[in-house]
Amino acid sequence: MLLIYVQKITPRIRYVMQLYFGELIRTEFEITDDANRFQSFHGARLNYSQRPFHDECFVFAEDILFESGIHEQKISRGNRKGIPTLFSRQSSGAFPFDPFAAAFYLVTRYEEYLPFTPDQYGRFPDKENTGVKEGFHEVPVVNHFAMWLKEFLQQRYPELSFQNPSFEFRLTYDIDFAFAYRGKGFMRNAGGFAKSLLKLDLKESLWRMHVLRGMEADPYDTFDYQFALHEKFGLNPLYFFLLGDFNKFDKNIPWTNPRLQSLIRSISNRYDCGLHSSYASNSYSGKVKTELQRLESISGKKIIRNRQHFLKLKFPDTYQTLLANEITEDYTMGFASLTGFRSGIASPYPWYDLSKEETTSLRIFPFTVMDASLHYYLKLSPEHALTKTKSLMDEVKKVNGYFQFLAHNDLLSESTTWHGWRTGFAELLNHAAGLSKSR
Repeated sequence: MLLIYVQKITPRIRYVMQLYFGELIRTEFEITDDANRFQSFHGARLNYSQRPFHDECFVFAEDILFESGIHEQKISRGNRKGIPTLFSRQSSGAFPFDPFAAAFYLVTRYEEYLPFTPDQYGRFPDKENTGVKEGFHEVPVVNHFAMWLKEFLQQRYPELSFQNPSFEFRLTYDIDFAFAYRGKGFMRNAGGFAKSLLKLDLKESLWRMHVLRGMEADPYDTFDYQFALHEKFGLNPLYFFLLGDFNKFDKNIPWTNPRLQSLIRSISNRYDCGLHSSYASNSYSGKVKTELQRLESISGKKIIRNRQHFLKLKFPDTYQTLLANEITEDYTMGFASLTGFRSGIASPYPWYDLSKEETTSLRIFPFTVMDASLHYYLKLSPEHALTKTKSLMDEVKKVNGYFQFLAHNDLLSESTTWHGWRTGFAELLNHAAGLSKSR
């Protein structure tokens, strides 16, 4: 067992120690603020305070984990083994920075509680993320910090045992538009025809007409192909359905549509499903309950998973709303315009509510890459998108972390703006399967 000494045991201390030693490197540990007990203990010891006692393993503790409340932090930058660090100090010791403070600051999204100027969708701007500003947003730094802690302790206490995590790949889908044309009703399809004619896009108009007459398949109806890929690569994907009322940013077909309901029942009988909470739900929290009841009624299953439409997160409101509706897993944590690690970590972790200073029952599953980020924001070709995604997957494999890819059903439609992406997607799944098999 590892005994950890701190000058004061706080909720933040308990949270970050559990994150590192309970989740990431997995070793039995205990926290104490009893200096006499710590000094007389004969097993593995770690002193996390502002002064060492003698020759035990020591990490200098910054103030953030002993505070309460939210205010601007001095997060001095550094570098160790080529990996950027935060809360760094001029020191020749084994840890010239505070890995516990750094992890807490990143995974709690501390900076997103502070005042900021939102982007056009009311979100915390990706460019303001500390990892983005410092150039380490595509490195799972917290996982690297955990590996260094493990090495640090093993060198001193080789008898200390750890459980090594395994690389995990998870494929998830957001069903924003189940179908391109079907189920939209007369008025929306008439408007679509009008827009196509104004742009002199006769091909699109004819295509819409053929689909509505049953002469061709709907271009977004790629579900059978998805199922075939899942079976081929042994995947258990997760689907999120948008069932919000129609508005400017929530444009799926009506949740009452029989074709959509049949699709949801078919998928929920095969795979796990979650709610894709509407854009509007961030302004009207009661909508989450309504949309959740719709999905549970259609699927006939209890729904515990969520991802926010447009990846809209407002701390702490969004997550508090999810908890109030008995949601225990959220998959929103990631960048809209970039790829990488919004919270600096490639592992699931519990959400810490800074406004209440407590660890909650909500578990965060961060994603690393979204197809829309590659295509619409970064404007990468299918070939370059595949190369970039495989590279990030390899980064996660180095730390035996969790890699989540966020896809949409239209990604696999060869007849839309996504032409050429289907082959690359299959290659990506094959690469993930190879990494999952190798230990």
